[in-house]
Amino acid sequence: MATGILFGYIALLYFGSVIAPGVGLSGHLLTELPVWLLDWAHAPGYGVLAILLTLGLQRRGWPLGYALALAGSAAFTFGLFTEFLQGSVPGRHSSSGDLLVNAVGIGIAAMIMVVRESQSPLQSDHSTSPAPASESSNHD
Repeated sequence: MATGILFGYIALLYFGSVIAPGVGLSGHLLTELPVWLLDWAHAPGYGVLAILLTLGLQRRGWPLGYALALAGSAAFTFGLFTEFLQGSVPGRHSSSGDLLVNAVGIGIAAMIMVVRESQSPLQSDHSTSPAPASESSNHD
């Protein structure tokens, strides 16, 4: 089920990147949105992708550091791929600024995952738990 959600989300990002402005319903909606909103929509879009990938890797036993590195790299590479494809869509263009916003979203997602992991009750420090009561060494 989780894999289906991930691939569905990837498909959504892909199809969003190849919508031709002014063509069809989605293309007309695209022309109605402010440019700044379309540009900054990359950050949460690729941040969510990085989180989904990280969670999937952690579910398979990957430590957070390795999962974040691979998930962030994969999300950024997918963004690079979609930017390349946008260059072939009429009315769209590739943009290094979009890649930068993708990276910002991925970085924010990584910070969220690190904070989440550090606050997880499963990761609590056992040295702060009270020591078990010991028997008295006094013998009467």
